[in-house]
Amino acid sequence: MFSFDVLRDAVRECTSYDLVQRFTDDEDEYVLIDPYGDQDGDPFYDLADVEDFITNNSQVEDYLDNYRSACLTHTKEAA
Repeated sequence: MFSFDVLRDAVRECTSYDLVQRFTDDEDEYVLIDPYGDQDGDPFYDLADVEDFITNNSQVEDYLDNYRSACLTHTKEAA
């Protein structure tokens, strides 16, 4: 699973949307914001659900795959 920052970077780099984390009294929620500043759809309450949804976009999926590969390569080089 990716961090909020990585998921947000993927959304921002590959789409015209933004991913915003909102803090509420009960729990955190994550929302997609369209280019006009409006919330698109219902909030997500788990980063795994965000990841599942945004990876329906093939560019976002490729971005995250490349990020994962780069992390694995860096980890192997450090070992």
